[in-house]
Amino acid sequence: AAHFDCHVTGVDLTQAFCDAAIELNAVTGMAARVRILQGNALALPLPDAAFDRAYSQNVVMNIADKRGMYREAFRVLKPGGVLALSNVCAGPAGAPYFPVPWAATAATSFLATPDATHDDLLAAGFEIVQFKETTQSVLADQVKDRQRMETRGLPPLGVHLIVGERVREYGINSARSLEEGRTATIEALVRRPG
Repeated sequence: AAHFDCHVTGVDLTQAFCDAAIELNAVTGMAARVRILQGNALALPLPDAAFDRAYSQNVVMNIADKRGMYREAFRVLKPGGVLALSNVCAGPAGAPYFPVPWAATAATSFLATPDATHDDLLAAGFEIVQFKETTQSVLADQVKDRQRMETRGLPPLGVHLIVGERVREYGINSARSLEEGRTATIEALVRRPG
C-alpha cells in the first residue's frame, strides 16, 4: 500500500489475527490504506468484481474446498484481474510429517497435488498466466534451515517469539517433507478473463 500508493483489503478467518493486523496498520500509519476484515475464504465479505489483484500465500492447504476458494477469488476480481498464489502442495511420496505450520495432524491438512491445483484453477474459470513448481528452487534453503534448527536450535530473534518453540518442530518437519517428496511448492499467476 505504501510502495504502490494503493488500497489493500486483507481477510482472515481468525479475529485475533485481524486485530493484530489492524493494530500494526495503525502504528505504521497505514490504517487509511489497509482495511482488514474477519471472514471466510469460502464466503468472502466482499462485493463482486471489486478488486484488481488478489494474493494468497500458504492458505489453501488449510481449506478442503479449494475450488470454492478459487471461485470466491474469481468472484471478487474484476474482469482482467489477477490472482497470485504461493502454495504448499501434496507430493508423490505420501503424507507430510506432522506437525507442520498449517496443521497439527493429517485431519486438518488439505494438500492438493500441483496438477489438481492447476485443474481447480481452470475449473474456477481462471486463465493460467504462469504456473510453476518451485520445489527445487526452495529446497536448498529449506535443507539449510532444517540443519541449522537441528544443530543450533532457534535464533535469538524470530517468529518463535510470537508462535513459540514449536516453530522448530514445524520447520524441521516441513523441510523433511519437502526433501523426501512428501510436499511440493508451487507459484501461480492466474487471470479472470475479460
